[in-house]
Amino acid sequence: MHFINLNYFKIVIFNKAINIYIKKYGCEMGYLRQEKTTNYWYTLTNIVTFLTILFLSISVIGYRFEIFSVVFSLLTLTKYAIYFSLLALVLALITMGNIFSKSSNLVSILVILLNIIINIVVIFYFFNSIISLKSNPLINDISTNYDDFINYKIHRNHNIYSDEHILLQKYGGFKKPNHTLVSLQISNKSLLEVFEKSKKVLLNMGLEITYYNLSEGIIEGVDTSFWYGFKDDIIIRIEKLISDEINIDVRSASRAGKSDFGVNSMRIRNFYDKLKLNLED
Repeated sequence: MHFINLNYFKIVIFNKAINIYIKKYGCEMGYLRQEKTTNYWYTLTNIVTFLTILFLSISVIGYRFEIFSVVFSLLTLTKYAIYFSLLALVLALITMGNIFSKSSNLVSILVILLNIIINIVVIFYFFNSIISLKSNPLINDISTNYDDFINYKIHRNHNIYSDEHILLQKYGGFKKPNHTLVSLQISNKSLLEVFEKSKKVLLNMGLEITYYNLSEGIIEGVDTSFWYGFKDDIIIRIEKLISDEINIDVRSASRAGKSDFGVNSMRIRNFYDKLKLNLED
C-alpha cells in the first residue's frame, strides 16, 4: 500500500514538472516561432521593395542612355516594377501588423514604414499617369495652326507626316479642354521684343533652346522630362501681320509614344500665359 502511494506521488510530481516545463519553454518556443515568422515577412518585404526600386532604376537609366526602347522600358520593366510595388505594399502591411502584435525594435518599425512610404509613392505616381493617359486623347503633335504646319529646323523627324497625321492631331482631341488652341496675336509690341521675350520665357520654363533666327521668326527648343528623359520639341513662329500685330504660332511634339498625356497642349498654354505676363512688364 505504501509502495503504491509512493509511486502515485512520483507520477503526480513528474506530471506537474512536465506541465511546468511545457508552460515555460513551450511559450518560449512559440515566441521563437512567431519571431522567426515575422523575420520571414520582414525579409521578404525588403526584398520585394528592393526589386521595385531596381526595376524602376534599370528602366529609367536604360531608356535615358538609349539601352532599351520606350516599349521595353515602360511596358516591361516599369510594369513589373509596379507589380512588385503592389506586392511589397501588401507584405509591408502584414509585417507591420506582426511587428505591432509584439514588442519590436525601433529600427524594424522605421524600415517597414519606409517600405510602405516608398511603395505608396510609386503606386500613386503611376496611378496618376494611368489616369492622365485615359483622360487624354492618343495624340502627341499639337499645333495652334494645322493649316500651316510649322516645320522643325533641328529635329526634322517631326516633318515627316501625312495628311492623316494632321487630321488625327487636329481632331483627335476635339472638345477636349486642353486641345482647343489657336494663334496668339499681340498688339503694340515690336517683333524684336516679342522674339526676345519668347526666348526668355522658354528658358524660364526649363527648356533648352536649340535654334533661333530673328529674320525667320523661328525659335526651337527641347523639353526633357525629369525621370525617363522623354524629349518633346517645341517650335515657335513669330511674324508681323499687315495690321502691324504680331502673330505667334506654336507647335509642340513628342518624340516617343502615341499619347503625350496632355503635356504638349499644356506646354503651349503655359508658354502663352507666361509670354503675355512678360510683355505686360
